[in-house]
Amino acid sequence: MSDRSITDIDIPGVIDTNSTDFIDEFYNPLLTRASEYKRGVGYFSGSWVQSASRGLATLAEQGGSAKWIMSPILDSTDREAIKKGNKARCDEVIRESLLEDISSLETALDNQTQNAISWLIADGVIEIRFAVPTNGLAGQFHDKWGILRDADGNRVAFHGSQNDSYNAQLNYESYDIFCDWKHETDLTRVNKHEERFDRLWNNEVDSVTIHTIGETIRRELIQLRTTDERPYTPPDDESLSHNITLRPYQQDAVDAWFENNHCGLFQMATGTGKTYTALGAMDELNQITDSPLFVVVSVPMTHLASQWAESLKEFDYTSPHFIYGSANPSWKKSLDRIVSDFNLGLSDTEIVITTHTSGSKEEFRDTITRVDGEILLIGDEVHNMGSEHRKKGLLPAYDYRIGLSATPERFYDEEGSEYLLRYFEGTIYKFTIGDAIPEYLSRYNYYPRVVEMEPAELSEYRTYTHKIVSTKNNPQSDEETLSRLLQNRARIIKSAEAKFAELRDIIQESDVDHMLIYTNYEQINQTQKIMTDEGVIHRRFTAEESDDERQEILSAFASGTFEALVAMKCLDEGVDVPSTKKAILMSNSKNPMEFVQRRGRVLRRHGDDKEPAEIYDIIVVPTLNPDAELLESEQSIVEKELDRFNRFVKNANNTTSAELSIQRIRTAYQV
Repeated sequence: MSDRSITDIDIPGVIDTNSTDFIDEFYNPLLTRASEYKRGVGYFSGSWVQSASRGLATLAEQGGSAKWIMSPILDSTDREAIKKGNKARCDEVIRESLLEDISSLETALDNQTQNAISWLIADGVIEIRFAVPTNGLAGQFHDKWGILRDADGNRVAFHGSQNDSYNAQLNYESYDIFCDWKHETDLTRVNKHEERFDRLWNNEVDSVTIHTIGETIRRELIQLRTTDERPYTPPDDESLSHNITLRPYQQDAVDAWFENNHCGLFQMATGTGKTYTALGAMDELNQITDSPLFVVVSVPMTHLASQWAESLKEFDYTSPHFIYGSANPSWKKSLDRIVSDFNLGLSDTEIVITTHTSGSKEEFRDTITRVDGEILLIGDEVHNMGSEHRKKGLLPAYDYRIGLSATPERFYDEEGSEYLLRYFEGTIYKFTIGDAIPEYLSRYNYYPRVVEMEPAELSEYRTYTHKIVSTKNNPQSDEETLSRLLQNRARIIKSAEAKFAELRDIIQESDVDHMLIYTNYEQINQTQKIMTDEGVIHRRFTAEESDDERQEILSAFASGTFEALVAMKCLDEGVDVPSTKKAILMSNSKNPMEFVQRRGRVLRRHGDDKEPAEIYDIIVVPTLNPDAELLESEQSIVEKELDRFNRFVKNANNTTSAELSIQRIRTAYQV
């Protein structure tokens, strides 16, 4: 933990100007410990900078940054022009307003404060954007809130009535304050306030238009300097850059990517840092290329977008754009603006985070092909991009390509797998789970738990087996009928009653702590009932919860508020849950993509914890005493079922005892 943490400050939930000096007791203590400051405010004056100069200077000296959204001073004529949507006139109005503000700064500020603001802008410590209500809102941008983050990622959000001006300090004003490390309610509010700021900053709010100051205005602000000496000591070049150092194998993957003409698939075990590896490649490319770089990060599920955004921050890329419906209903308009600004040279690097579904839509594809510059595609869990529809999102326009997956081959889709290999120009680097244990991933104990079907289930299972054999032997049968029969028979295995008794036994004999339980739709309610009966504090984690709810659930799970999560498919891919210690596999398909990902969730290292993880795998067989007919029909099925066992046992701590525990199956079915 940093020695300058904002958690060291005693921060009350509410402050007011009657009892608190906002500058000395709130702003300066936080700013001197902050690495990032986001502020949305109606009005701002240089006098506020003068008052908070100590905190801002320390922010600058520590390599921190500030983003301010504020309201420009506009008269009624200006507002009418903006309301009518004349872009050229809008830009001119904003420019004239800013020039007037610059002139005011020159006459109103003493040299010291004027120089401070100019140097902060020149060094990129402060970036300013202006907000103008549009689309039905005819008033002013008048909101006032902020978020501060320290080097350890702790955040404080505040919301209240005060503008950043000298006069506001003389008023009776107040702030509500929320600290994300204190409790879940505060965490939720901090997330909401930061999400609100980021959407505004990225011009993703329909009723507000955000204007950047532009390079011309920026230069005029910088020219206010009257001295070549900064009023603060800047960090050296080393501290200005991110402090992420790739692991040796991650750097090997990056080197292989450069050698392969900036294309390739990284086949890396879940939990070995595929995200960091891809961002390391992106960052290195961005440092050496002379051309502006447009980056598209494509994720399989929306809740992974925020996880990528957090990783990007660690590489000092703090303003990615979320371009998909649930995060930004106006994503098409936003993407069009981002590309237009990029083509105009308003930024050297733009990063958009989208989903595989949105990225394959015609509107997304058409807009991306208009990018005037070099484009990098990072495809997370890339095996999901090989379907017939999503392949459309794999554009020739992407100059550079990175595909990430622990299992890039698509199950039962050889054509899709080959397409991905061709598009990304092959798998250029592999790092297996065996390579990663124990240095980078946790050791684990694997406990197969064999259960048999109930007599009624076995009878139904036999009936379906007879129908399946009959259908296969009937040349007039169609594939749809056979598929339905196979699904119905598989459902008997997935929902076998003995699984629930076995689950109860495992919970009773285990110390339930940071446990994941993987279920399916048919199992989840009964699984939760057992957890409740056994006194386990738990929460379900499914596709039904919103992205915000999922983040809150994961945070509560990491802190120990929930002892267990009962999850369906949305925890299979990419979700970082390093605090997990145990997993119970109630439901599994034969798809390696699914069960390999599930194993990976529990093997991520958490701090200095050296204890092996524990994986309980409930394996269902029709019976351990099969007759000749059942042996003949089920032998190949049981053999496929043991494919998961063979993969899991290979790298387990307790290989011998695990092998012994399924010897009964091998003997009974002669596999």
